[in-house]
Amino acid sequence: MDYPDLGLSRRPEYLDELVHRSTGKPISLDAKPEAPTPRPSAPPAAPSWQTARQTLLALRLGQSTSESVKGLSVGMSEVDEACRWAIDRAGTGKISFLLFESPYGMGKSHALAQLRLRARQAGMATGGVVLDGISISLCLPMSIIAALSHTIEFPDGPSSDGLPQRLAGLIRTGATERLRVVGSEMLFSVLRRVEPTIAENPDSWEVIEDFLSLEVGAGVVRNELGLVVPSLKSRLCDRPQRSTQLLREWAQACTATGARNGLVVLLDEADVDYSQSGRTETEREQRAGLLQAWREVAESGPQSGGYGRLVIAMAITPGASDPDPVEELKSELGSHLRTVRLTELAKSEISELGNRVSRLYRTAYQLPEGGMPKMETAVAECLGVVSAQAEGRNPRKFIRMLLEKLDVANA
Repeated sequence: MDYPDLGLSRRPEYLDELVHRSTGKPISLDAKPEAPTPRPSAPPAAPSWQTARQTLLALRLGQSTSESVKGLSVGMSEVDEACRWAIDRAGTGKISFLLFESPYGMGKSHALAQLRLRARQAGMATGGVVLDGISISLCLPMSIIAALSHTIEFPDGPSSDGLPQRLAGLIRTGATERLRVVGSEMLFSVLRRVEPTIAENPDSWEVIEDFLSLEVGAGVVRNELGLVVPSLKSRLCDRPQRSTQLLREWAQACTATGARNGLVVLLDEADVDYSQSGRTETEREQRAGLLQAWREVAESGPQSGGYGRLVIAMAITPGASDPDPVEELKSELGSHLRTVRLTELAKSEISELGNRVSRLYRTAYQLPEGGMPKMETAVAECLGVVSAQAEGRNPRKFIRMLLEKLDVANA
């Protein structure tokens, strides 16, 4: 039986078996009570102008910051609904998939950022991977695991410990049993063999981290640490299934280490991955096998070994290859996939977006209120230009154009 509040994984036979939650060492009943350790003070918040400037820099690059997602979200009701659907399913142990599709600049990356925000609010960890089609690809299933392992952030903030550090904490406190309880059998089979002295030594633990992220094999762990662990890698034909199993186990490990509702995985630039020419038949088979493995684990359900509080979301531009990858994803993932097609914003929505960017610009450069009419004129001019373009009211082009006009007007 698990007693996490006492740092125990079984009922103590004697009182002197109680262990300290932080150190994992026995607690002496004769010892003097320890003075409470003061909590480290939170770093001072960045001034509003500095945060605003960082947001503007991200917008110029076509990205969103975590601080700006809520304030700059316009016309996102369908995205919000899809996010709630996926997060609610994850809460029941069902694995879900989201696909945000749109032409260039219509808000796919912003939709992923919106999902990240909603996931954190729901107590989920998040990890983001950019598919480049070369070193990180759906055609290389294990590459997704390797890229993801160091990007996972917990809902208590990006400055908190990552998953590898939290796994080390389970070892130091003798609480690796939690992994088995939540169903993360493979990670448990590895970490239960690791002594606390290894988790306490940065150099030794780095070897374990590299092993868990698939950068080194079991042989390196044996040679460097004298520790025999089961291999996480597999034969080529088994890699789609092994990648899927590890992905689910990362989500279960997040549940056991502070993200009670699991993990959201964000895969951006899926169209770049699909558009890579010269794919071999083996690579295409690996991608097809991965999608099939995802569907199989989703369909097995919480009662049949498919339990995992996990959402996998992708952003893609349609028509990246022939056949259309959007149709392939819909066909392979079936009812476990929710697709949201992002289209141009209404004039009123993009005007509101322009006003929000203008207020952000004024905060960033501490401009006086008297400059607002000039900014409103810039918004109207940019709205007229993008409305006349063939591709419609493209938010990314609109924001970049507006920022250029504001730079000139306030030079």
